[in-house]
Amino acid sequence: MRKIISTKTLAASDKNHLLQAGVSLVEYDALKIETLPFSIASDYDTYLFSSQNAVAALKQYWKNQNAAHLQQASIYCVGEKTAQGLKDLGLEVLKHFENAQQLIEFLKTQDLKSCWLHGNHVTPTLEQWLRAKGSDSYTVYLSSMNKKKFAEDYSAVLFFSPRGVESFASENDLNNKTAFCIGETTAAKARTHTPDVVVAKSPTSTSLVLKLIQHYKAKNES
Repeated sequence: MRKIISTKTLAASDKNHLLQAGVSLVEYDALKIETLPFSIASDYDTYLFSSQNAVAALKQYWKNQNAAHLQQASIYCVGEKTAQGLKDLGLEVLKHFENAQQLIEFLKTQDLKSCWLHGNHVTPTLEQWLRAKGSDSYTVYLSSMNKKKFAEDYSAVLFFSPRGVESFASENDLNNKTAFCIGETTAAKARTHTPDVVVAKSPTSTSLVLKLIQHYKAKNES
Protein backbone atom coordinates (compact mmCIF):
# COMPACT_ATOMS: atom_id res chain seq x y z
CA MET A 1 0.00 0.00 0.00
CA ARG A 2 1.39 3.38 -1.01
CA LYS A 3 1.58 6.00 1.70
CA ILE A 4 1.03 9.63 0.73
CA ILE A 5 0.95 12.89 2.65
CA SER A 6 -1.55 15.64 1.95
CA THR A 7 -0.51 19.15 2.99
CA LYS A 8 -4.17 20.10 3.42
CA THR A 9 -7.07 18.36 5.12
CA LEU A 10 -9.12 16.71 2.39
CA ALA A 11 -12.87 16.47 1.93
CA ALA A 12 -14.47 13.16 2.93
CA SER A 13 -15.20 12.32 -0.71
CA ASP A 14 -11.54 12.74 -1.69
CA LYS A 15 -10.41 10.60 1.23
CA ASN A 16 -12.84 7.93 0.08
CA HIS A 17 -11.36 7.96 -3.43
CA LEU A 18 -7.92 7.29 -1.95
CA LEU A 19 -9.20 4.58 0.40
CA GLN A 20 -10.90 2.74 -2.47
CA ALA A 21 -7.67 2.96 -4.47
CA GLY A 22 -5.75 1.32 -1.65
CA VAL A 23 -3.76 4.43 -0.73
CA SER A 24 -2.71 5.11 2.85
CA LEU A 25 -3.24 8.79 3.68
CA VAL A 26 -1.60 11.07 6.24
CA GLU A 27 -2.98 14.60 6.20
CA TYR A 28 -2.24 17.84 7.97
CA ASP A 29 -2.49 21.56 7.25
CA ALA A 30 0.92 22.87 6.18
CA LEU A 31 -0.33 26.44 6.61
CA LYS A 32 -2.14 28.05 9.51
CA ILE A 33 -4.72 30.64 8.44
CA GLU A 34 -5.93 33.55 10.57
CA THR A 35 -8.57 35.92 9.23
CA LEU A 36 -8.31 39.65 9.91
CA PRO A 37 -11.16 42.09 10.59
CA PHE A 38 -11.67 44.54 7.73
CA SER A 39 -14.24 46.73 6.00
CA ILE A 40 -14.11 47.17 2.22
CA ALA A 41 -14.42 50.71 0.86
CA SER A 42 -17.45 51.14 -1.38
CA ASP A 43 -15.87 53.24 -4.12
CA TYR A 44 -14.68 50.41 -6.39
CA ASP A 45 -16.38 48.96 -9.42
CA THR A 46 -14.50 45.69 -9.24
CA TYR A 47 -13.20 43.44 -6.47
CA LEU A 48 -10.61 40.70 -6.89
CA PHE A 49 -10.24 37.68 -4.59
CA SER A 50 -7.04 35.66 -4.44
CA SER A 51 -8.25 32.48 -2.75
CA GLN A 52 -10.84 30.64 -0.69
CA ASN A 53 -9.16 32.07 2.40
CA ALA A 54 -10.04 35.59 1.27
CA VAL A 55 -13.66 34.51 0.86
CA ALA A 56 -13.63 32.92 4.32
CA ALA A 57 -12.45 36.25 5.75
CA LEU A 58 -15.21 38.12 3.89
CA LYS A 59 -17.81 35.68 5.21
CA GLN A 60 -16.57 36.05 8.78
CA TYR A 61 -16.63 39.85 8.62
CA TRP A 62 -19.64 40.19 6.35
CA LYS A 63 -21.36 42.42 8.90
CA ASN A 64 -18.59 45.01 8.39
CA GLN A 65 -19.28 45.34 4.66
CA ASN A 66 -21.64 47.33 2.49
CA ALA A 67 -23.44 44.25 1.21
CA ALA A 68 -25.68 46.18 -1.19
CA HIS A 69 -22.65 47.67 -2.95
CA LEU A 70 -20.79 44.37 -3.14
CA GLN A 71 -23.83 42.68 -4.66
CA GLN A 72 -23.81 45.28 -7.44
CA ALA A 73 -20.06 45.17 -8.04
CA SER A 74 -18.15 43.06 -10.56
CA ILE A 75 -16.21 40.22 -9.00
CA TYR A 76 -13.25 38.28 -10.41
CA CYS A 77 -11.32 35.63 -8.52
CA VAL A 78 -8.76 32.81 -8.58
CA GLY A 79 -10.17 29.31 -8.33
CA GLU A 80 -13.46 27.54 -8.95
CA LYS A 81 -14.17 26.99 -5.26
CA THR A 82 -13.36 30.62 -4.53
CA ALA A 83 -15.98 31.56 -7.12
CA GLN A 84 -18.54 29.23 -5.56
CA GLY A 85 -17.90 30.70 -2.10
CA LEU A 86 -18.52 34.20 -3.42
CA LYS A 87 -21.70 33.11 -5.19
CA ASP A 88 -22.90 31.58 -1.92
CA LEU A 89 -22.63 35.08 -0.43
CA GLY A 90 -24.87 36.44 -3.18
CA LEU A 91 -22.07 38.07 -5.17
CA GLU A 92 -21.87 38.02 -8.97
CA VAL A 93 -18.66 36.39 -10.17
CA LEU A 94 -18.07 37.41 -13.77
CA LYS A 95 -15.13 35.09 -14.29
CA HIS A 96 -12.69 32.95 -12.35
CA PHE A 97 -9.12 32.07 -13.30
CA GLU A 98 -6.77 29.19 -12.51
CA ASN A 99 -4.11 31.43 -10.96
CA ALA A 100 -3.27 35.05 -10.21
CA GLN A 101 -1.10 35.36 -13.32
CA GLN A 102 -4.06 34.61 -15.60
CA LEU A 103 -6.22 37.13 -13.75
CA ILE A 104 -3.53 39.79 -14.07
CA GLU A 105 -3.19 39.14 -17.81
CA PHE A 106 -6.94 39.62 -18.14
CA LEU A 107 -6.89 42.85 -16.13
CA LYS A 108 -4.25 44.29 -18.45
CA THR A 109 -6.90 44.37 -21.16
CA GLN A 110 -9.46 46.13 -18.96
CA ASP A 111 -9.86 49.66 -17.60
CA LEU A 112 -11.23 48.85 -14.18
CA LYS A 113 -11.00 50.58 -10.83
CA SER A 114 -10.39 47.51 -8.75
CA CYS A 115 -9.39 46.41 -5.27
CA TRP A 116 -7.64 43.12 -4.51
CA LEU A 117 -8.29 41.06 -1.35
CA HIS A 118 -5.49 38.65 -0.49
CA GLY A 119 -3.31 37.19 2.26
CA ASN A 120 -0.08 38.46 3.77
CA HIS A 121 1.97 36.49 1.24
CA VAL A 122 1.49 37.35 -2.43
CA THR A 123 3.28 36.11 -5.53
CA PRO A 124 6.00 38.37 -6.99
CA THR A 125 3.84 38.80 -10.10
CA LEU A 126 0.89 40.06 -8.07
CA GLU A 127 3.08 42.35 -5.98
CA GLN A 128 4.60 43.87 -9.14
CA TRP A 129 1.16 44.39 -10.65
CA LEU A 130 -0.19 46.07 -7.52
CA ARG A 131 2.75 48.45 -7.43
CA ALA A 132 2.66 49.21 -11.16
CA LYS A 133 -1.07 49.93 -11.12
CA GLY A 134 -1.04 51.72 -7.79
CA SER A 135 -3.96 49.46 -7.06
CA ASP A 136 -5.59 49.31 -3.66
CA SER A 137 -5.59 46.03 -1.79
CA TYR A 138 -6.57 44.53 1.54
CA THR A 139 -4.67 41.91 3.51
CA VAL A 140 -7.63 39.98 4.91
CA TYR A 141 -5.87 36.90 6.29
CA LEU A 142 -2.52 35.79 7.60
CA SER A 143 -0.87 32.52 6.62
CA SER A 144 2.02 31.04 8.53
CA MET A 145 3.92 27.80 8.10
CA ASN A 146 2.91 24.82 10.20
CA LYS A 147 6.22 22.96 10.05
CA LYS A 148 6.21 19.24 10.74
CA LYS A 149 8.74 16.45 10.31
CA PHE A 150 7.61 13.11 8.86
CA ALA A 151 9.21 9.68 8.70
CA GLU A 152 10.63 8.83 5.27
CA ASP A 153 8.16 5.99 4.56
CA TYR A 154 5.94 7.94 2.15
CA SER A 155 6.16 7.95 -1.65
CA ALA A 156 4.30 11.13 -2.59
CA VAL A 157 2.99 14.46 -1.31
CA LEU A 158 -0.09 16.42 -2.35
CA PHE A 159 0.56 20.18 -2.63
CA PHE A 160 -2.01 22.95 -2.94
CA SER A 161 0.10 26.12 -2.94
CA PRO A 162 3.71 27.29 -3.28
CA ARG A 163 3.72 28.24 0.39
CA GLY A 164 2.58 24.73 1.26
CA VAL A 165 5.59 23.38 -0.62
CA GLU A 166 7.88 25.74 1.31
CA SER A 167 6.38 24.69 4.63
CA PHE A 168 6.72 20.96 3.96
CA ALA A 169 10.19 21.20 2.42
CA SER A 170 11.49 23.21 5.36
CA GLU A 171 11.42 20.03 7.45
CA ASN A 172 11.36 17.19 4.91
CA ASP A 173 13.47 16.07 1.95
CA LEU A 174 11.45 15.74 -1.25
CA ASN A 175 14.26 14.12 -3.21
CA ASN A 176 13.12 10.72 -4.58
CA LYS A 177 9.51 11.62 -3.76
CA THR A 178 6.71 12.52 -6.17
CA ALA A 179 5.09 15.93 -5.76
CA PHE A 180 1.48 16.06 -6.96
CA CYS A 181 0.57 19.73 -7.44
CA ILE A 182 -2.76 21.49 -7.88
CA GLY A 183 -1.43 23.91 -10.50
CA GLU A 184 1.59 25.13 -12.42
CA THR A 185 2.55 27.85 -9.92
CA THR A 186 2.72 25.27 -7.15
CA ALA A 187 4.53 22.85 -9.47
CA ALA A 188 7.20 25.45 -10.24
CA LYS A 189 8.01 25.71 -6.55
CA ALA A 190 7.99 21.91 -6.13
CA ARG A 191 10.48 21.50 -8.98
CA THR A 192 13.06 23.38 -6.91
CA HIS A 193 12.99 20.40 -4.52
CA THR A 194 12.31 17.38 -6.76
CA PRO A 195 12.27 16.65 -10.50
CA ASP A 196 9.37 14.23 -10.07
CA VAL A 197 6.36 16.54 -10.32
CA VAL A 198 2.83 15.75 -11.54
CA VAL A 199 0.22 18.48 -12.11
CA ALA A 200 -3.55 18.07 -11.79
CA LYS A 201 -5.68 18.43 -14.91
CA SER A 202 -7.71 21.18 -13.23
CA PRO A 203 -6.94 23.19 -10.08
CA THR A 204 -9.19 21.38 -7.61
CA SER A 205 -8.45 19.01 -4.75
CA THR A 206 -10.57 16.28 -6.32
CA SER A 207 -8.76 16.58 -9.65
CA LEU A 208 -5.44 16.31 -7.82
CA VAL A 209 -6.51 13.20 -5.92
CA LEU A 210 -7.80 11.54 -9.10
CA LYS A 211 -4.57 12.43 -10.90
CA LEU A 212 -2.58 10.64 -8.21
CA ILE A 213 -4.79 7.56 -8.42
CA GLN A 214 -4.55 7.47 -12.23
CA HIS A 215 -0.79 8.00 -12.09
CA TYR A 216 -0.16 5.00 -9.86
CA LYS A 217 -2.71 2.84 -11.66
CA ALA A 218 -0.85 3.46 -14.93
CA LYS A 219 2.48 2.62 -13.26
CA ASN A 220 1.08 -0.62 -11.88
CA GLU A 221 -0.25 -1.63 -15.30
CA SER A 222 2.97 -0.84 -17.14
